[in-house]
Amino acid sequence: MRNPNEPDNNYHGPGYYYNGGQNANQNGYNNGGYNSSYNNSYNDGYQSYNRGYAPVDTSQGFAKYMAKTYLWMFFGLAITFGLAFYMTIASGDVVNFLENNFAMYGIAALLSIIFAFTMGFFVTKLPPLAAKIIFIVYSADIGIITAPVLLMYELQSVVEIFAVTAVMYLVLAVIGLTSKRDMSKFGVILSVALIILLIYSVISMFFIRTPMNNIIINCAGVLIFMGFTIYDNNKIKKSYYAFSGNAEALEKLSIIGALQMYLDYINLFLYLLRLFGKRRN
Repeated sequence: MRNPNEPDNNYHGPGYYYNGGQNANQNGYNNGGYNSSYNNSYNDGYQSYNRGYAPVDTSQGFAKYMAKTYLWMFFGLAITFGLAFYMTIASGDVVNFLENNFAMYGIAALLSIIFAFTMGFFVTKLPPLAAKIIFIVYSADIGIITAPVLLMYELQSVVEIFAVTAVMYLVLAVIGLTSKRDMSKFGVILSVALIILLIYSVISMFFIRTPMNNIIINCAGVLIFMGFTIYDNNKIKKSYYAFSGNAEALEKLSIIGALQMYLDYINLFLYLLRLFGKRRN
């Protein structure tokens, strides 16, 4: 069995991590890190609503809508990282985590794959309350899966990367919310780039096991999710103006938008952590 404290050259990008000699393959639950299938199946999910009403807008209404959306995003992040940090403190290292929580980890990984492949198909059809419950459950599920990743890095390094991610996300979100450029085509480009990255990551896991290749994959992941952050924030803004006359639709879209931004943040954080995080000795 491989020493879990050695540098991890078997980790090749999104959804794959080598924990104490066990290769946990989670490629189904990832948007590059956690939701590629969700993003591809739902990328244009806003179009499923009936647009047969006149849009009504005020700047104050948009501010409240975005505040609600971001609050849900922060709530999801709090659940994920709160649970992940609790489990890392309780476990101490990756080996202990897998020994004590292997069954729970396996169930969480399976649920994340199911979420990734099904969420995009039914989330727009659910009532707002059901969408909120799914978001909370999904956030907890990702927290369990993220815990062993955090155990590979020093706590101070994790906190620093989290803060850097927050600053980067804020800047990118402002760009997306203030831009007047039509970004509809960027969704397709980013999705294709993400699929290519995932395929290349799988191939690399078997044939290209080099530190430089890992750097290339993680740099590409950072760039892709920087793009997704700008694109999703811009799309959320447009969805508000398109559906501002329908309170029920906006309630649901707020949760869906929060989930998209949550996933963008999680994946951006993970790629940055793999690039710049300081591993435990």
